[in-house]
Amino acid sequence: MLRIIIMRHAQAQLEQYGKSDRERTITMAGMHEIDAIRQQIQGKLVGVSLIMCSNARRTRQTLDGIKPVLPNSAEIHYDDSLYNAGLECLWHKIQTLSPLHKNIMILGHNPGISQVVNAIDSSVARVFPTCGVAICESSVDKWHEISPHNMRVVSFLQV
Repeated sequence: MLRIIIMRHAQAQLEQYGKSDRERTITMAGMHEIDAIRQQIQGKLVGVSLIMCSNARRTRQTLDGIKPVLPNSAEIHYDDSLYNAGLECLWHKIQTLSPLHKNIMILGHNPGISQVVNAIDSSVARVFPTCGVAICESSVDKWHEISPHNMRVVSFLQV
């Protein structure tokens, strides 16, 4: 069985003229979201061996906020290509994962995060909320075999 935890970053500042979107930071409300979701995901991330996180500042801040409930042994890969990644890019990343990992986490952005979860189960969340978490499982054993058709959302958490 393969498991993917899909998470969207916490609420971020609005875009500001002259500042890069990648450098937007989370807001005070976003910090409260992280505190609330950290309590909900405690104990649900056991076995996560790889975390793929967008290199945007708000995703890194979100990851920092949930680190206390993540396994210490989990590898963290900051990946620029996750920034504004769409459905095809995210599926490609998933399908080309090392067989050493059976339980992974992706921390990224909309619309890609919503697209992946909606491809698995469109009844879960039309628009994936900030700090939302979808825990998905598949009965297949190899990442290259995974698809929205052989996955299911087993839990959806939001604040």
